[in-house]
Amino acid sequence: MKNERLDKLEQELTAMKRSTRRWRGATLGLLICAGLFAADAVGPTVIDHLVVRKLDVITDDGHVALSLAQSKTGGQIDLYAADGTNLLRLGTNESGGDMAVWNRDGTSIAGLWSGDDGGVFSLWNKKGVENARVSSGAMTLGSSLAVNNNAGVPVFAVASDDAGDGRIQLVDHAGNLVIDARTIPGVGGAIMLKTVQGKRVVMLAATSDGGSINLMNARGVPVVLASTSNNHGGAITVANERGMSVVNVESDGEQRGAINISDADGNGTRRIRPLRGYSP
Repeated sequence: MKNERLDKLEQELTAMKRSTRRWRGATLGLLICAGLFAADAVGPTVIDHLVVRKLDVITDDGHVALSLAQSKTGGQIDLYAADGTNLLRLGTNESGGDMAVWNRDGTSIAGLWSGDDGGVFSLWNKKGVENARVSSGAMTLGSSLAVNNNAGVPVFAVASDDAGDGRIQLVDHAGNLVIDARTIPGVGGAIMLKTVQGKRVVMLAATSDGGSINLMNARGVPVVLASTSNNHGGAITVANERGMSVVNVESDGEQRGAINISDADGNGTRRIRPLRGYSP
């Protein structure tokens, strides 16, 4: 009899515990709902500090629109189109910051990043071929702006050299430097024209006495020189294929014309000039 009464009391206690748990759950649910309603009435919930390894913001159809994550070199932010195509990335690399822009086809079209020698900014066409670059190192120069052709070959560059002077270079489609405009420290500017083999054939330069033009033959030997004379007039020197001066035309100190003719070795020079007081 005593056992039956004890069993009955145990059953009643168990039922009371279950009832208590149900009431606690219901009460907690009511408190949460009340808190949500109160927060909705007052404004959005403000979180002072949120720690996550990755955070994705998705669209109504489940595509990621914004992603905050970590990479091997630091933080990374990605923006996506409504169809999930990655369009923009802000991140880091081994040298510093990095930004990449893609089009709707997923092709890289612009980039700005930190490199070993400084900053780099590049533009690509819709096929992914690099067309322009501004950087601290392009072609043979220091800080520069380079323009590429459709094959990605740098064909034009405006830059500063190691001495801090400006330079302009033009390159053909095969990458051969054919025009090089540069400064001559303490003097002025110079322009060199080269063959595709890299040989200089024309050079225009400023000198302390005025302008100068040099023409070279196929072997790079100067054969024609046009410049100012010692008397601040004009002078033209013609050399043979060995570079020996054989003809010189200039204005003399009396503002008259003079022609100097030499042999193949530049010797035996004869000077021709008008007679004084003679007028044909």
